[in-house]
Amino acid sequence: MHQKDGVHLCTFPEGTRSKTGRLLPFKNGAFKMAHKNGSPVIPLSIIGSGIIHPTDWIFPMRRSEGVCKVIVHEPIESFDKTESELAEAVRNAIIKGLPEEQRPTSGTNMDA
Repeated sequence: MHQKDGVHLCTFPEGTRSKTGRLLPFKNGAFKMAHKNGSPVIPLSIIGSGIIHPTDWIFPMRRSEGVCKVIVHEPIESFDKTESELAEAVRNAIIKGLPEEQRPTSGTNMDA
């Protein structure tokens, strides 16, 4: 693992919130940036956020305490992977942390 001085970036690779609560297809931009810089990606599984912050509400409906959970996974290095391998590894880590009702229903669901 290496360390660089710079900015930490938080992105949501789906690009929008899910209307169903299931993980959506990923956009490639975040993985392009990480790969180009040789930066690791720390996957986060966010559980239950749709319950307190539905897509049709501007602000959360209630407190997230006791409803939402964030699982921080081990960093995934990007220097030894292609962009698509990085995206797939991150997506698989996120899926492993999600309950069945938030997991995607089919395929890898990666956008081109």
